Amino acid sequence: MAITIVNNTGYEAFLTVNKGDLVIARWTRTGAGHKLEIPTHIIGTIVAKANFQNREYVSDRMQLNDTAAYIAQMEQDLENKSYVLRLVESGSSEPPFMQLYKTCTPAVSFIIQMHGLFEQEITQSRGFNPYNLHSGPAYTLQAVINGITLPPVHFSDENATITAETVQNDPIAGFYRLEVAQSKT
Repeated sequence: MAITIVNNTGYEAFLTVNKGDLVIARWTRTGAGHKLEIPTHIIGTIVAKANFQNREYVSDRMQLNDTAAYIAQMEQDLENKSYVLRLVESGSSEPPFMQLYKTCTPAVSFIIQMHGLFEQEITQSRGFNPYNLHSGPAYTLQAVINGITLPPVHFSDENATITAETVQNDPIAGFYRLEVAQSKT
């Protein structure tokens, strides 16, 4: 499944698409007169980072599950007389929210990488309390065309087509709009 973006303007468009609070495309470009498809299935990874006793600790990278809870916990490594930051996955207590927890003293940065292209960083500083990220099903698309930021459009169809077009009643002024067409499936 994919959202289709059609750029019918005479300028390059820069697009950001969110599925709930998760960024699935950040400032993706599509040229004037071009079409772009953005996959809506979540393919991503998550990693945790924390500074503890003047050292930075990084967890192993895990596959992202948008209905999971991720818990960052600082564990002792007695054999090496050090610490290890572990990221543990469990089920979310409030679907459709993905939850980020920490059980350690320092703030933890959770870094979500989507489609191997860009990162979204969320810092959690409240111990044992979840940071809830809504993971859908609503989408938001924001566009910048010719240096103009357009009002965001909201939709729920993961096969929608969004068309960027010049407002025809005054093409010289450079006004643009986004039109959402829901799929027929």
